[in-house]
Amino acid sequence: MKKTNFNIFIVLFALLVFVVLIDQLRWQQTAPPADQTVLQEDTLLQNLVNKIKNKQKLTSIKKRILKRHIQKKIAIYEPVITKFSKRYGMDWRLIVAQILKESRFAEKSVSYMGAKGLMQIMPRTAREISRELKIQGVIKNPRANIIGGIYHMSKQLRFFRKAEFDNRIRFALAAYNCGAGHVFDAQDISVYQKRDPREWVNIRPNLMMLKKKHYPLHLKVWPSGIPEYGYFYDHKQTLNYVADIMDYYEMLKMIF
Repeated sequence: MKKTNFNIFIVLFALLVFVVLIDQLRWQQTAPPADQTVLQEDTLLQNLVNKIKNKQKLTSIKKRILKRHIQKKIAIYEPVITKFSKRYGMDWRLIVAQILKESRFAEKSVSYMGAKGLMQIMPRTAREISRELKIQGVIKNPRANIIGGIYHMSKQLRFFRKAEFDNRIRFALAAYNCGAGHVFDAQDISVYQKRDPREWVNIRPNLMMLKKKHYPLHLKVWPSGIPEYGYFYDHKQTLNYVADIMDYYEMLKMIF
């Protein structure tokens, strides 16, 4: 009887040891290494820090470019901006960025060239828009000015359908600012240089090559020796225009 009890004890002890060993093996297989656990904790902490930094950055950006009075103006004009941006297949935030650059939402803004309104439309362009859209007050009425500006921007985008999205936006902004013809001439120079005319990085330096002093190059590009759409001297203004709006656009995409 005593021998039987001893045998049972041995069997139970062996089973207990077996269960402990199996459980230990399972834990070793499923538990992450110590260094991996530390790495996961560090990653979670870094993500939290990044979120805080991003929130602080957004707050700083918002204070810098969206002053209280501008936020109020955006709220006033947001319905017309979003409605017509959608109608013409554009991001409303790009239009807001453009208005920020053009007029800072000052309805009566007038440029030294005579462009007027929130989207700084030239009188000749305003007459063209009024005729095509059959609307009045493109210069004087802020909402009509926005509608006309969005429509005019959509026309510039159509000129550059073969370009990728980011390049296409930059081309259209440049065309809105200085006229599509000068952009076409800069593209002609890129073609002569055997560089892709659909890449903004190739067109940007060529806008400054449309001055009269570059006539030796012009003779190689155009039979007349003159850019097809005439000489161009305000390339810095156009390049800054495109760069500033794209900066605003990226910031607004973060905010909204």
